[in-house]
Amino acid sequence: MRRVIVQAYQSDHALEMVFSSLRWFFLILSVIVFLINYIDNPVELHLILFSALVVFGCIYMGLSDFCLYKAPESSKAYLIMTKGGPFFDFVSFFALIALTGGIYSPLTPIAYLIILHVSVYWRLVGAMTFSLLFMLGFTILFMVQGYFIMSFDYITYLTQLVFLLLVGLLGGIVVSRERYHFSEKNTFENLANKDHLTNLDNHRSFQEQLRVTKDKDTPFYLVFADIDGFKKINDQYGHVVGDIVLKKVAKVLRINIPEDIGSVFRYGGEEFAILIYTDEQRYVEELLANLKEKISEEVHYCNEGKFTVTMSFGCKRNSNEEEPIKLIDEADKLLYQAKRQGKNRVVYELLDLIKS
Repeated sequence: MRRVIVQAYQSDHALEMVFSSLRWFFLILSVIVFLINYIDNPVELHLILFSALVVFGCIYMGLSDFCLYKAPESSKAYLIMTKGGPFFDFVSFFALIALTGGIYSPLTPIAYLIILHVSVYWRLVGAMTFSLLFMLGFTILFMVQGYFIMSFDYITYLTQLVFLLLVGLLGGIVVSRERYHFSEKNTFENLANKDHLTNLDNHRSFQEQLRVTKDKDTPFYLVFADIDGFKKINDQYGHVVGDIVLKKVAKVLRINIPEDIGSVFRYGGEEFAILIYTDEQRYVEELLANLKEKISEEVHYCNEGKFTVTMSFGCKRNSNEEEPIKLIDEADKLLYQAKRQGKNRVVYELLDLIKS
């Protein structure tokens, strides 16, 4: 339970999964409430309308869950089904309470959850807008059901309006503040974990990711990569050109290493660290050979003309017995062995393969 709460706090996707589960829960609860009312007052038209509402709800929620679990978060279908959810909930809510007791329906508190859901995406403005829409809907329902103004029903109606207004106002403010602070926190974390020249994760992020990957006890390779002769580039062409080279090399690494296969970090200076999440050495060999080729093919321009650079790699397979610091040291030694052997090459385990 605690894990679910933490994930919902940190991710809109996880929060949508919570709201999706709540929809199914309230659908079941609605069926129970309706059947109890139907037994006391069997109206066939109500049964037909409620059955149609349940079928429509199941179809919609099924499609919503499919998009939620299968579609990419950036896809149009995902955005429509998640952000459009509160509008579906709003319409379904009034159809539901009209069939389960009107303003006295035990399902009326669902309105508060819908308002909070809206505030996740549209903050205070969205929460207040939906509060006013709910107030309008309750007013229409009150009038259609024929309640008298001078009655206890009127007090119940007014109380619900007040609560809807308060939930929209206070809930919107609280959620808006929380979202602002969460966004601010993410910004600071990004500043702490990103290298702003290359837009890669930085040394600090690498150390944390290495620790997490080691703890998972899954196979991976650690690769250190260094631009050959980078000091000469800075001395000959200037640091501005050197920075451009770093950015272009980082881009080549990022593009050619799939996110589900590996992570790229700027370790420091002209040195990069790569984690490759696989146990297949042949795949690693092909990947690094391709990287080496792509780096050497990239053309860099400056006032004096154009030039290319090469890169050396040291690759160490993870051993569960090794501490992270030991693994880093071994990979670093392999990198400098590649440098000593002529650069522009990949060196694997000591006394193992050397790829030129």
